[in-house]
Amino acid sequence: MSVEHVPVGEQRVDELVAGWMDTTPSAEAIVCGVERITYGELGRLVDTEADRLRRAGLGDGGLAAVALDRPVAALVAMLGVLRAGGAYLPLDPAAPREELHRVLADADPSVVLTRELYRVAVEDRPHRRVVCVDAEAGPGDEDGTMPHADGARDTPSARGATACVLLTAGTTGPPGLVPVSHHALATARNAWEQVYGSGAHDRHVHTAPPESAGFTEGWVRALGSGGTLILPDDEHHDPVARGTALWRLIANEEVTVLACGVPTARLLTAQEPPRTTRLRLVTVTGDTWYLDEQRALKDGLGGDVRVVNAYTVTEAFGAGACFELPGTRQPSESGSEPVSLIGVPLPGTYLTVGGHAPEERGPIVLNGVRTGDEGRIRDDGLLEFLGRRQGAYAAAERALHGHPDVREGLVAEVETKNPRDVKVVAYAVPVEGRGLDPVDVHRHVCLAARRDEWPHAVVSVGSLPRTRADKVDRRNLPLPVGTGKVLGGKGGTTGPAPSGPQAGCVVVGILFLVALFALPAWGFTDILWPYSTDLSDVPERYADRFRFLYFCENVSFGAGMAFLLVGRPGMARIGHTGWFTTAAHLSVVWLLAAWWPQDNFYRLTGKEEWGSQAVLVYTFNVSLMIAAAVVAAFVAVTPKWRRRPVR
Repeated sequence: MSVEHVPVGEQRVDELVAGWMDTTPSAEAIVCGVERITYGELGRLVDTEADRLRRAGLGDGGLAAVALDRPVAALVAMLGVLRAGGAYLPLDPAAPREELHRVLADADPSVVLTRELYRVAVEDRPHRRVVCVDAEAGPGDEDGTMPHADGARDTPSARGATACVLLTAGTTGPPGLVPVSHHALATARNAWEQVYGSGAHDRHVHTAPPESAGFTEGWVRALGSGGTLILPDDEHHDPVARGTALWRLIANEEVTVLACGVPTARLLTAQEPPRTTRLRLVTVTGDTWYLDEQRALKDGLGGDVRVVNAYTVTEAFGAGACFELPGTRQPSESGSEPVSLIGVPLPGTYLTVGGHAPEERGPIVLNGVRTGDEGRIRDDGLLEFLGRRQGAYAAAERALHGHPDVREGLVAEVETKNPRDVKVVAYAVPVEGRGLDPVDVHRHVCLAARRDEWPHAVVSVGSLPRTRADKVDRRNLPLPVGTGKVLGGKGGTTGPAPSGPQAGCVVVGILFLVALFALPAWGFTDILWPYSTDLSDVPERYADRFRFLYFCENVSFGAGMAFLLVGRPGMARIGHTGWFTTAAHLSVVWLLAAWWPQDNFYRLTGKEEWGSQAVLVYTFNVSLMIAAAVVAAFVAVTPKWRRRPVR
């Protein structure tokens, strides 16, 4: 891929950073663990890298791939590529080799910068030069080329207008290539500075990995304004440890600006922040971030910290929108449905929503680029984010978020054994310390979402798979193993199966309740209905049969009373309305418990006592018929929220 050239006089983003290298050489530019680099030191490192790239064959307008996992080395390499007049393509060196080769074949960079560890992974063509930053000889060792002295940097008459080529997130398909110009980066930096007030006094923490678009945004925002860029130096697999380490970094390094993804923001919200920090601004981007989550983080940080929900897409890098949560609560926060506001466009961004009428849902367009997302402009002029336009289930995902036991979730289509039979599965991550009932979550989602967004199943998972850029990786969602029959039905749910000991305890508990009520019934029979079970005149060969009948009546009464206490939650899972479930529940109780009093009354009532016989018929026989009809309807009728068209 070759890049266009920019006329002399156009602003280049690397020159913004070079200006700070000249004016404030002793100021801290980069902090990563124990490594601290001033702007002057950064300038010398960048010059050295630029010379190495020129010797490797990178010319003005050339493209160099940067496949480095260490953030400082990656940043120096990116700035070195720009200093040499080229454009950089950030890659994840740990990505699958097939994916790396596909991207390299599509982009066709002339040089690949990596470590010796990843050389084999990135070598896809013999003609492509691979430069290992930890193995190549230094300047002047190979060909006698010496690094440029400070103040002697090249300024060619024509250099690449493209600053970088970024990869789209690739969360739903193969990543695409997006060229980003120096003009777009410089314009974005000016917009961020205008909205967020970034300056040389700020110390920025950006959690995005080097291969992501967020990393480029982070260094442009921090180093382009003369601030300090602080990069986390370790990756904790345990979420709690990661949140704790980030809070510690914010406090120890006196961070003023934090830029992170939605999962990281949720981690920070769940933990107690340090008592004192210099934090003044938090920007969160990536996934859908709801108002209640934004409010929870702001309340935890204190009223003086600005908390911003930022929206952008790689395809329109530099353009975007943002919503800063005000100090006072908004009417939208008290609604029954979760809302995600992305506010107003950034300066220099032309944003449109393609609805046919005000407040109507439509595609979001940034500077003429269709984002693939949908939103609507509300009466107050703010843009509300409504999710992806194609293949998305935004309303169902909002409903998932609205369930009190769900921390986060998403809805996706998965294939079954039959490729034509695609099912919709809701993945739900439970709130820390709470259990999650997939059936209850499923009912909640179906009641709130549109019919075409109803999931076939709900799967409880410990966490959602994510890319290194903190975005949900839908391609690596866990499939519901062994749930073919559940997925084949409509309105199914999946969740952790109860263990053997747990199921055994449930059975023993139910039998105990049955016995607890059956034994008193047997004892009170002769007290309430004297001689109703007297078998003295019954031939012995029939007496045992009647004794077994009386035993069954007592057990049935005990089962009815036990079902009265513990049976309703199971019936509620079917999903009928509350009153219908209660009616069916009481009907089952009556069908089980009524035999004990009914038969005892009948045995003591004479055949010609017509008044008493009529009372007993209407009290027991007719009511039992009604109860049986209610139970039959409860079983036969499908709940409305489960009825769905065939996909």
